Amino acid sequence: MLTIKDISMETGLEESLLRFYESEYPEELPEKIVQGGMVVFDNSALESFKKIHAIHMDKGSRQEKAEKCRYGRVIAVTSGKGGVGKTNITLNLAIQMQRLNKLCVVLDADMGMANVHLLAGIDPDKSIMDMVDHGTGISELIMAGPEGIGIIPGGGGILGLADSNRQERNKIIKSLEQVEESTDIIIVDTGAGMGQDVRDFLVSADELLFVLTTDITSLADAYGLLKALHHGKMSKRPIYTVVNMVHTINEAIEVARRFSGCAEQFLGLEVRNIGYLLKDSSVGAACVRRTPYSVFRPDARVSKNTLNIAKALLENDVEELRTNSAFGRYLQKVSNNG
Repeated sequence: MLTIKDISMETGLEESLLRFYESEYPEELPEKIVQGGMVVFDNSALESFKKIHAIHMDKGSRQEKAEKCRYGRVIAVTSGKGGVGKTNITLNLAIQMQRLNKLCVVLDADMGMANVHLLAGIDPDKSIMDMVDHGTGISELIMAGPEGIGIIPGGGGILGLADSNRQERNKIIKSLEQVEESTDIIIVDTGAGMGQDVRDFLVSADELLFVLTTDITSLADAYGLLKALHHGKMSKRPIYTVVNMVHTINEAIEVARRFSGCAEQFLGLEVRNIGYLLKDSSVGAACVRRTPYSVFRPDARVSKNTLNIAKALLENDVEELRTNSAFGRYLQKVSNNG
């Protein structure tokens, strides 16, 4: 017969660890016997404890490996039309998330009319076009932006990139898997409209964030884009809205309600509003200075509104999506569909 102390000496395992196994895996152990006022096990307990330890260590190893293989969160910001402040929101949202201790990278995916770098106050010497034409690695394209965020410049004013084909876009998306492995959040600033270059990035993202305004054309175009994605059999994912440039909170609530109502009634989709941005002169003043408004005036109401949106998004993370690559899932889907 063996006591826990005897088993510890025979196996080399700490007594405290054996006690833990005893409480957590009682069904895996032989029946305990009370002998001479002590609790003992028969000799078969040695192999039982060794087996439990092996299982426990393997489980820990698999969990550690899974944690190491976690991928960054991919959030695509879109609008359906231009002029709604989408790029400004993308950039400042990344800055606020970075301030909340999340490593953020902004991908300027507006093929041909990219301008994230203009608002960020940086002058890139390379862009995604260098990857397409010259095979430049994605790590060489990431530039340091405000507050430590990373920025992958798009092809500003490059017609060839705006007219990119599926093979070229897939090459870009494939390279982004590397970025997912080394960052917490990738925020994708997509182009306006419903072109295939826009839809590729929207379909590949983990989550969609629609930027709306009170303009009726903003609602119509955003809904049209959502409808096109839905009819294209886009897989289920979280869909959010933010309402930009509003004068009152009630105004924002009404716009968000109309959009989510249409999505639910006609498409059967759940769309959640996650915030609003009040109209603020700080935005225009910051643009003139090529400085993000959350850096130019961090205490401005629009900066605080953006911070609230960042916090809301972080609170609504879907952990299951972190175990594999969003861009990898998309490429697999494309491959399966021929």
